[in-house]
Amino acid sequence: MRTFEVSPKEAVQKQNAGEQEKEKAALESLIDYAIQCALDTNVFSADERLENARRHLCRAVL
Repeated sequence: MRTFEVSPKEAVQKQNAGEQEKEKAALESLIDYAIQCALDTNVFSADERLENARRHLCRAVL
C-alpha cells in the first residue's frame, strides 16, 4: 500500500493557492504596465504621486 505525503484534498488546496498567487502577480504586472503607459503619455500631473496611483489601483483590483 502506498502512503502519500499530501492528501488529495491538500494537493487541491495547494494548487488553488498557487494559481491565486500567479493571478495576483499577473494583475500586479498589468497595473505596473498601465502606470508606465500613463507616464509615457503624460497622464499624471506634476502634483500626483505615481506610488499613490499604483496603490489605489492595487486596492481596487486586488
